[in-house]
Amino acid sequence: EMLGADTRLLELVLAEPLGFVGGQYVIVDSGLVLDSGKAVKRAYSLMTADAEQRSFQLVVKRIPGGPCSGFVHELDVGAEVRFSGPWGKLYPQNGARGPTLVLATDTGITAALGLVQSACFEPLLRRAIVIWLRTAPDYFLPEPFVRERVPAACGEFRIEGAPPIGHPERVPHARAVLAGVFARVRLDQAFISGDGAVNYAVLDDLVGAGVPATRDNVESFFNMPRKST
Repeated sequence: EMLGADTRLLELVLAEPLGFVGGQYVIVDSGLVLDSGKAVKRAYSLMTADAEQRSFQLVVKRIPGGPCSGFVHELDVGAEVRFSGPWGKLYPQNGARGPTLVLATDTGITAALGLVQSACFEPLLRRAIVIWLRTAPDYFLPEPFVRERVPAACGEFRIEGAPPIGHPERVPHARAVLAGVFARVRLDQAFISGDGAVNYAVLDDLVGAGVPATRDNVESFFNMPRKST
């Protein structure tokens, strides 16, 4: 199903339970191979509640010149899709309690939606603050679609504008949003997804404020930091 000019929703049905936790992702194998010999694969977040394990939804934004997103957008109903997973650790530890921030930028909202619909996040919902930063009202997913999938028990959910990807004010803007949360709530944990440049700046601020957060609390979709050598 198309959710916009460049966004496609897919539902995949499995022969056996997947065993995923909300907030995780799968890596889709397109079967294509680049001229360099590298297989074309791409990670996509599982956007649905983990109460159902025999089917799940992915939402894919078509990237101009992107071979894997192009592959997904051209799939016919009934096509077989190969993937590996589930992967990732974007979910609460056993026994987690207290005020929780979920901050998503851009397409990172898919990971955030999977997380907040998960069984393990349910004890955190009442005191959760969920924020989606997007660049425009028509960006990626329709607002009603997103709001429908945030559980009614969620303490706070809001959608805010953000400077474009790569804009010099983007990271300061996200940090200001976080500072606004700090001004009224003492967080016990936080989960961040989307733009890596934002994610790791915000992670530094969380750690500096004494919030127990590690790279397991982060899922970067693009602008990944370079690995240290």
